[in-house]
Amino acid sequence: MSVIAPVRAIPFALIIALASSLSAAIVIKGRVVDETGAPVQQARIEAVRAEQSQQNVTRAESDAAGAFILTIESEGAYGLRVEHDGFFQYVNASTNLTPDAELEIRINHVKELAEKLDVRYSPPAIDNEQTADTKTLHSPDIQNVPYPASQDYRSAFQLLPGAIQDNAGQWHFNGGATNEANYRLNGFDISDPASGTLTARMNVDTVQTIEWQASRFSPETGKGSAGTVEIRTQTGDDHWRFGATNFVPGVSFQNGAYLNHWSPRIIVSGPIKKGRAWFHNAFDSYYAASTVSRLPNGQNRTSSITTTDLTRAQWNISDNQILTASFLVNIGDSHRLGLSFLDPAETTVNQHTSLLIGTIKDQFIIGGGLVEFGFAETSGYFRNSPQGNQTYVITPFGASGNFFRADKSWTDRQEWTAHGYVRPLSWHGSHQVEIGTDIERSNLEQTIYRHEFMVVRADNSVVRTVQFEGSPLQFRTNIEVYGYALDRWNPRQDLTIDAGFRTQWDEYTRGAPPAPRVAAAWSPKWLGGTKISGGWGLFYNAITLNMLALSQEQTSLTTFYSPGGLPVGAPVASSYVLTPQALRLPKFSIASITAERRLPWGVYGRANLIVRDGSRGFTFEQAAVNPATNLYILNNARRERYRAAEFSLKRTFLAKYQWFASYTRSDARSNAVLAYSIENPLLSPQEGGPLAWDAPNRIMGWGWAPIEKAWFPHFFQPIVGETDLQVLADYRTGFPFTATNELGFVVGEPNGYRFPDYFTLNVGLERKFPFRGYLFAFRVALINALNRENPNVVNSDADSPHFLEFSPGQARAFNVRLRLIGRK
Repeated sequence: MSVIAPVRAIPFALIIALASSLSAAIVIKGRVVDETGAPVQQARIEAVRAEQSQQNVTRAESDAAGAFILTIESEGAYGLRVEHDGFFQYVNASTNLTPDAELEIRINHVKELAEKLDVRYSPPAIDNEQTADTKTLHSPDIQNVPYPASQDYRSAFQLLPGAIQDNAGQWHFNGGATNEANYRLNGFDISDPASGTLTARMNVDTVQTIEWQASRFSPETGKGSAGTVEIRTQTGDDHWRFGATNFVPGVSFQNGAYLNHWSPRIIVSGPIKKGRAWFHNAFDSYYAASTVSRLPNGQNRTSSITTTDLTRAQWNISDNQILTASFLVNIGDSHRLGLSFLDPAETTVNQHTSLLIGTIKDQFIIGGGLVEFGFAETSGYFRNSPQGNQTYVITPFGASGNFFRADKSWTDRQEWTAHGYVRPLSWHGSHQVEIGTDIERSNLEQTIYRHEFMVVRADNSVVRTVQFEGSPLQFRTNIEVYGYALDRWNPRQDLTIDAGFRTQWDEYTRGAPPAPRVAAAWSPKWLGGTKISGGWGLFYNAITLNMLALSQEQTSLTTFYSPGGLPVGAPVASSYVLTPQALRLPKFSIASITAERRLPWGVYGRANLIVRDGSRGFTFEQAAVNPATNLYILNNARRERYRAAEFSLKRTFLAKYQWFASYTRSDARSNAVLAYSIENPLLSPQEGGPLAWDAPNRIMGWGWAPIEKAWFPHFFQPIVGETDLQVLADYRTGFPFTATNELGFVVGEPNGYRFPDYFTLNVGLERKFPFRGYLFAFRVALINALNRENPNVVNSDADSPHFLEFSPGQARAFNVRLRLIGRK
C-alpha cells in the first residue's frame, strides 16, 4: 500500500517575487590601484546600501590585476570602504553603483604626510583569504620603534617574532642559517651572490614595507627554506616631496671630543610627467666612530663610512602597461674593523666594499590577467687589508701582530624573471592560476693571501704554528633555474586553498624533483570571526658559490710543539674535500598551523605553531686519514630541527598608534654544529647540539602612543605639544657557544656553554613641531636604558686564565634624530 502526499501549489506571486529578486542582482566590476596606477592585490572591498544595516555588507577582494567583482541587489547609492594593510583607508559614504560603469578606486600607501591630518590607516584586520604565515612591518613601525642602529633597515628585523640576530650580527629566520632565507628587493634577488647573505643597504626612510613569508609561502618565492624577506621601497607620485633626517652630526667626549656619529638621509621624489611618470631618489650616508675601553689612546678608535643611493622610476606607458626601473649603489669603507679588548689595533683589518644593483620590470594587464617580465644585474666588490705582515699571534689574553689574511673578491649575477597570473576562472568556485620562472647566473672570483700565524701559551711558549700552501685564486660559476605553478581556489566564501609546486635545477647538483606545497585558510561564521590556516610543503636550499669555491681552497700545515719548544710529530695537513656533482640540494619539510581572532578592546590575537625538519644538509665531516692528514669532507649528512610556538597580541588605536607583544618558545638543533676552518683547524669529530643562534625563550614588546597633555600641569602642556612615547623591550635566552683548548680540540659538548640572558629596554620621546611652514620631528631615545651588559664576546679558550670572561655589548646610549617630514 502506498501513500501519495498532496502537492501544495506555489503561489504565482511568490514565483514572480523570486524571479524579480534574481533578476535584480547586479554585477559591479572594478579595479583597485595605488597612487601611481599600479594594481593592488588582496585589497578588501566592502559595500553597504546607505539605508541598510551595516551588517548587511557585500564584500570582495581584488586579484593580481587589482580587479574585483561586487554582486549587489540593485543599483543606487552605496557606502564604499577599501582597506589593505600598509595603505590609508579609502572611505566614500555615497557612491553611485551602476553596472555600466567600471569603478577605479585609488588607495595610497601609508606615508607620514604633513599636509594631511585627516587620513586614517587601514585598521588591523584578519585577511580571510591569506594562507601564508606572513609577518609585515610598515614604514610607521620602522620609523617609530626605537631599536639600536635605526639607520639600518635590517635592524628592524628584530621586531619580527621568529627573526633573531646572532652575536656576529647575522640574521636568522625560523632557526635557519642566514643564507637559508630568500632576500628580495621589489621582486628581485638582492642576496650576496657568493654567500647568500643580505649585505645590501639603503636609506631606511625609503622602505615602505618589510614582509617576511615565514611558512606556507607561495612557490613563487620559495628559494630558501627559512622563508622570503621582501623589501619594498617607496616610489614617486604627482606631488613633489622632500625629506631629510639627521642632518646634524653627533659628538662624543669619550677620551676627547670627536665626531662619532652622522647619518644624513635625503629623499626627493616627484613627477617626471604628471599622471604618467615619476621618480624617487633616496640618499643615505652613515659615518660612525667608536672608542674601545681598555686599549691605549691613539689605538682605541675605529671608524667606518657607508654611502648608499637608490633611484626608482615608473612609467605608465598605458593604463594596462607599467614599466619600472631602479638602480642601487652601495660604497663602504671601514678602518680598524674588529677592534676589541681582545683584538688591538694591529690585529684589525681595513675593509672596502661596493655593490651595484640595476633592475627593470615590464608589467602588462592582458585579458583580465597580468604578465610581467624582469631583469636584474648585480655586481659586488670586497677587499680586506691587514695592517701589515707581522706574524699573527693568538694568546690566552687576546691577539697580537697583524691579521694573517688579505682577500679580494668580485661577484656578479644576472637574473631573468617571468610571471603570469591568469584571469580568475570559475569551476566549483573561483581559481586564480599563477605560473612563472626565475633564471640566475652567478659568478665569483676571489684571491686569498695568507701568511703564518701561531698560538702561544700563557708563558709565551709556542703551542702550534699554522702555515699555508697552494694557489690563492678561487673562481666558480653557477646557473640556477626555478619554475613554479600555483592555483588559488576559493570553493566557498569562507575557504581558500592554495596548491602548487616548485622545481629547481643548477649546474652542480642537477636540481631536485618538484616540491609540492598546499595551504588553506578557513574562517566559518560559526567560529565568530576566528580564522584557522595551515599547510605543509617541501623546500630546497640553494648551494652557494662560497661553498663551491672551497674545493679550490689552500691547505694549512699545523705544527704542534711541546712546552719545551720541540715539534711534536709531523706537521698536520688540513684541507677541504668536495665533489659537487655528488651532492644533492638540502631538503626541508615545513608544516605550520595558525589561529587568529579579534579579541575584546580591538586587540588581535594570534597563535602559531611551526615544525621545520631538514635533511640532506651540507656539512663537513672531520676525517683523519693518518696522523699527518686531516680532511674536511663535504657531504649531505646534516639534519636540522626547528620547533616554535608563537603567541602575539596587536592593537592599533586612534587610527595610527600601535602596540605589539609576543612570546616565542623555540628549539633549534642540528646533528652537525661544528664549523670547520683550515685557518684555525678543529681536530674533533663533527657532533650535534643546539645551533649557535638557539634562543629557547623570547619575549618582545614594542609600540608608540601619544602623551596626553592632561597628565601635565597647565603651564607644561604647550611644552609637551604633539609628543609620542616610543618603547621597545626585548628579552631572550643567551646564545650557546663552544669551548676549545689551545690544541684545537672541543672541550665539553659542542655549544655546551651559553651567554647570559639578554634584555634591553629602549625608550624614546618624539615631538613634532612646525617651523617656517614645514613639519619637523625631533626624537631623543635612550638605548639600553637599564644599562645591562648583554655580552656578545667571550673568551672560549679553556686553557686561558680568562676562560669564560665576557665582554659587554651595547652600553646605555642616547640616540638623537631630527627629521624634516615635509611642508606643513
